[in-house]
Amino acid sequence: MPAPLYLDHNASSPPFPEVVDAMLPWLQEGHANPHSDHLHGRRAAMAVAQAKASIGALVGADADDIVLTSGATESNNLVLQGFLGFHGSRAALIHSAIEHACVMETGEFLAAKGVRRIVVGVDKHGRIDPQVVRESVEAANGARTLVSLIHANNEIGTVARLAEVSAAIDGTGALFHSDASQSAGWVNLDVGPMGLDFLTLSSHKLGGPAGIGALFVAPDLRQELSPLSFGGGQQGGLRPGSIPVFLAVGFGVACDLAAKRRSEDVRHSNALVEAFIHELKERSVAFEILGDPEQRLPGLLSVRLHGVDARDLLDRLGPRLSASTSSACAAGELRASHVLRAIGLTEAEAVEVMRLGFGRCTTLHEARAASNLVCDALEASRSSRVD
Repeated sequence: MPAPLYLDHNASSPPFPEVVDAMLPWLQEGHANPHSDHLHGRRAAMAVAQAKASIGALVGADADDIVLTSGATESNNLVLQGFLGFHGSRAALIHSAIEHACVMETGEFLAAKGVRRIVVGVDKHGRIDPQVVRESVEAANGARTLVSLIHANNEIGTVARLAEVSAAIDGTGALFHSDASQSAGWVNLDVGPMGLDFLTLSSHKLGGPAGIGALFVAPDLRQELSPLSFGGGQQGGLRPGSIPVFLAVGFGVACDLAAKRRSEDVRHSNALVEAFIHELKERSVAFEILGDPEQRLPGLLSVRLHGVDARDLLDRLGPRLSASTSSACAAGELRASHVLRAIGLTEAEAVEVMRLGFGRCTTLHEARAASNLVCDALEASRSSRVD
């Protein structure tokens, strides 16, 4: 039996071969603590500095404004807890109803601690109205306010119009954070023109290693950010602990590759999605694509298969195709994800949703083969019900 097709790149994308090659020396003869003041340590520190420069360059930031973390979840917690916790009951958090679980749950935690929390709804495509965000900021009544909006939703692929939101809240004094874990490497990001004060990045979503992420922090705001843990002065004390050099190097190389290949990767991924959809249409499958029809993440396809239990379908496909019914972080929940509920789907409708994540290394043949596997499984399911 051939190896199963992997179409869950939005959950995690395998590291590029160039990334693995760049990491290996730092797992072997180059291994050292980059905070040690000797030859090996200084070499490691230089490698980390270069990696941070590459990460910053991907989003229009300086290396000194990049804080390395264990991943996007820690980065989001660092900015939300670190900033809002610093201001306590004088703070307010505004976020959308389709944020990643780590923002939603951190928001609930902070609200229990006295931080004012305002959740802004979205339309059926997962889009947020910039004017509603401004009205929410004004409703915070002068509190030290942080607006936190996901750039590309991890379940339906809608890409937020961050520049429009930034323009809408300009002059209010609110600070602006975005989780760009899914979009970095696919969509052009520049923290300056986009008006961002904080930006979250994740390595394993763009062809780097798992276990490392980053947070861009505007230089004039570092003093308003409290660390989540203590025990060393690394990274200005914002994120103490020894930096894993091999992970940092891999992350940096992945960012370099993403910047170099972005246009080509976007065209390729869009072609993969089109090929998958074409096969569904050819075989008369009833389906609906979720998310923004125009401003959407390349390679992510959230599709509702009418009258089909997607969980049962994926069980049937398990030995041959790996995909998901929702975000990996929502796995194990007994109800529809908060994202699908926020865009107006009922529990029964949400059960019909399958998410496919096509990667940079996925081929057109694999996209077509995956679509035919889905169609075959649907036909087999219908036949078994008739029998």
